[in-house]
Order: sequence, then C-alpha cells, then structure tokens
Amino acid sequence: MILIDVRTKGEYNREHIDGAILHDIMDIMDDIYPDIDKNEEISLYCESGNRSMMAKSLMESAGFKKVTDLGSIDNLR
Repeated sequence: MILIDVRTKGEYNREHIDGAILHDIMDIMDDIYPDIDKNEEISLYCESGNRSMMAKSLMESAGFKKVTDLGSIDNLR
C-alpha cells in the first residue's frame, strides 16, 4: 500500500505520517499524477479530508483502481 499526503509541501514539512509520500492536490488537479502503477493500493490523506476526497475522485477518473480516502491527518494519528 502506498500512502500519499495530498497537502502542500509546507504542510507536509511541518508534519506528516511516517512513510507517506507528498503529492500535492494541485498537481492532481493539473492532471499530474504520482508515477505509480494504477493497480497499486493507494491511500490518501490531507488536513481535513476534503482534498483527499477530491484526489480520490480525480485519481479514479484517471484510471487508478484501488484508491482509499483515509480523511484527515488527525484520523491517522
């Protein structure tokens, strides 16, 4: 499973979940996706859950098959 933080670089640098990679939601909105196999299990999180929900929808529309929205970083602590 790949854990992706879809917040900004500044938010990620302040705090993130160990093992998470950063891929800003703004990149996803610009059709720039992580270089990950579209069949890989992917879990997303952000600050409040809104951006991860949006990222999930966009990634699924782009053909990613196994995307889970974990919601807010607070949910993961």
